[in-house]
Amino acid sequence: MLRKLTTRISPASCLAMVALFVALGGGAYAAAGKIGTPDIKNGAVTKVKIKKEAVTNAKIKNDAVTGAKVNEATLGIVPDAAKLAGKAPSGFESKGFGGTGDTVLVNVPKDSVKTVATQSLSAGTYLVLARGGVNNNSGSEIPASGIHCELTAGAITQRIDFGALAKNGEPGDREEFDVFVVATLPGDGAATLSCDANSSWSGNVTDPTIAAVSLQP
Repeated sequence: MLRKLTTRISPASCLAMVALFVALGGGAYAAAGKIGTPDIKNGAVTKVKIKKEAVTNAKIKNDAVTGAKVNEATLGIVPDAAKLAGKAPSGFESKGFGGTGDTVLVNVPKDSVKTVATQSLSAGTYLVLARGGVNNNSGSEIPASGIHCELTAGAITQRIDFGALAKNGEPGDREEFDVFVVATLPGDGAATLSCDANSSWSGNVTDPTIAAVSLQP
């Protein structure tokens, strides 16, 4: 007849098992609470190791990300930064004085209309200014209705009418003028200054010039 086998674990065996548990697993558990920054190898924590959206604003120290830390080459263009109010930078450039032909003296024959100055403009809104003077070249007085000039930019025209001019060489044979318009050009175009002489007048327009300054829309 078989006898029951009864195995009793001795205190020494219990201690041995505990020691084995600590050696195999318990040490790893204890080490988990001791890993610090020096224990992490440089480059070990890569992008794929970081959980999506794990790094939030609250996790970033104030002023930690500075301009020196940013590679500007990786940044795209801020929306609409390439244009100002929908216009390219060239639309805001000021245009200096300019003109065509003889900008010192332009002759206007009798009974004619002559463009005496022009200024090319790109699309945009401008304050356009023109200035100059008219001289009587004839040996007789010119009546007030003898001549007028017009500044035109886009669809806007401003007319300048002159008073009577004394005969050439006498006081009052010259009159200065300044005129301006504010105009919007939907496309590339020009501002022009033209003068109209009737059949009783001939003379010169002296120093005709045009300036155009772009205005922010």
